[in-house]
Amino acid sequence: MTVLPITVPEALLDVHHLDPEAGGWGFRIDHTVATAAGDTYVLTGLRRYRAHAAGSADPAEQDFGYQLITRHGPDGKPTATAVFGQAVPGGGPSAIPERDATTLAVLPDGAVAVSSKPGSTR
Repeated sequence: MTVLPITVPEALLDVHHLDPEAGGWGFRIDHTVATAAGDTYVLTGLRRYRAHAAGSADPAEQDFGYQLITRHGPDGKPTATAVFGQAVPGGGPSAIPERDATTLAVLPDGAVAVSSKPGSTR
């Protein structure tokens, strides 16, 4: 069995001032898919809720909710991460909204698909 590392892009840690050792934010694993080629794709969620931050423009104080798809090579090392759900500060809006009960599929041609209710696949 290969144990995959929990991964969060450094840019998100920096912009939101997240300390991996501190509390106040959550990380969940939603779905995992392995391919015949040996790659593993992991769909995760990263969230923080701060009631006292209403109106703050500082990303270090704002709520956030992202979903991430991380591809791990056959050796278990992360090779790529896609972030969606909301705009990363300084970036454009996300074309895919964050949803609960999202599932992941890797199609035979290597395309990655995410699905959520009600009947939304991208």
